[in-house]
Amino acid sequence: MPNEKVIVTDELKAKGIDKIDLELHKITVAYEDVSKRVPDLWKEHNPDLVIHLGAHNVSKTIKFEQQAFADGYCSNDVNGCTPEGNRTTCASDEQCLKSCINCDELVRDVTQRCGLDGEKQYGGLKVEKSEDPGRYLCGYSYFLSLHEDCSKSLFIHVPPFEGECTKEAIAEVIRETVKSILGYY
Repeated sequence: MPNEKVIVTDELKAKGIDKIDLELHKITVAYEDVSKRVPDLWKEHNPDLVIHLGAHNVSKTIKFEQQAFADGYCSNDVNGCTPEGNRTTCASDEQCLKSCINCDELVRDVTQRCGLDGEKQYGGLKVEKSEDPGRYLCGYSYFLSLHEDCSKSLFIHVPPFEGECTKEAIAEVIRETVKSILGYY
């Protein structure tokens, strides 16, 4: 079974994004590793934008996650572990953190930029806003980034590859998403 997020990350690394210096990092699907690496990467790179990628099973739909949650992380990671108290490790009193990136506007802009019509372009690929990244490493890592800087954080869930909904098509939509957020045309 392909790991879409890894394949799309490799595609982005291979072809990049014009005028943008990409730093791509794959993090083990383990709470302890994510708890350490996400804040460390923020400190090390002081990025203009952090995009987290995860895979989901909704056909032909890329989801822009608007928010993430502090607790409810009771599913075991690849090491068979859960975080202490089923909570994120950052010192936030907030139960929910929202990205300052307006996902409704982003959906409209990326749909237009990529000519996504939900029917023909890239086999019917579409983008939509989501309010629930899940209570696994996707939501967990996203909450940590939102805690670092909500104006520079977004989580994108990518669909399974299917027909014209290929790694290249998904990577192109992500490129346009990054350019839209950073104001490149």
